[in-house]
Amino acid sequence: MTAKMILRKMFQPLHPFIQSLQVAFLVLAVCGVDSALANPEDSPKDEIFGGQILSLTEKKPELEPSNDPRFQDNKDGTITDLNEGLMWKKIDIYQEKKIWINWDDSQIFLEKFNKEAYANHSDWRLPTRKELESLYEEDKTIPWKYYWTENVLHIDPIFGYSSCCFWSSEAYKKQYAWGFNYIRGKSYPSMKGGPGLSLSTIRPVRSLLNAELKTGSQSKDSQ
Repeated sequence: MTAKMILRKMFQPLHPFIQSLQVAFLVLAVCGVDSALANPEDSPKDEIFGGQILSLTEKKPELEPSNDPRFQDNKDGTITDLNEGLMWKKIDIYQEKKIWINWDDSQIFLEKFNKEAYANHSDWRLPTRKELESLYEEDKTIPWKYYWTENVLHIDPIFGYSSCCFWSSEAYKKQYAWGFNYIRGKSYPSMKGGPGLSLSTIRPVRSLLNAELKTGSQSKDSQ
């Protein structure tokens, strides 16, 4: 047995702990130190990182319904933004599958999405940074907890308990792509093929044709 194999065997039991530490440092980078340390004594305790399990399993109260006429719930897993002429997937990939994905993996998800013709459409894509930013509304707040952090997302409640960070379609140099953070309302570059613990996910979008937008507007008026 080589020295490398011996070391790997020695550290293998620590892998889950090391993985948890990696995510913890990512949370600090995304949310900031202040929010990561905020009110640790005000929350019920659990045995792992004093909040990790709670943040993933605690029951979430029902959100107030969206009263914004800008958005239309199509009742097929999609939301129409009548102002921007866009159709969004209602829940993001992390909400649906409980996995973070990097930019490279997102291309595989989109290919499958279009092959299966989600909601009877096969022209889904990643949004631009500007399109992601169009959903950021500072006066709207959705609680977002992860590990011991407690933060606030600024997005309409029609999207439910959304994730915080999303990939855009825009590449940056060769190895990076731009994402958008709904806690801070800012875009950021990240490695395309980075680890799956990147706290990033996707919300597929498609551009509406004029006929679709007109139909959606009429449907909204009749409600």
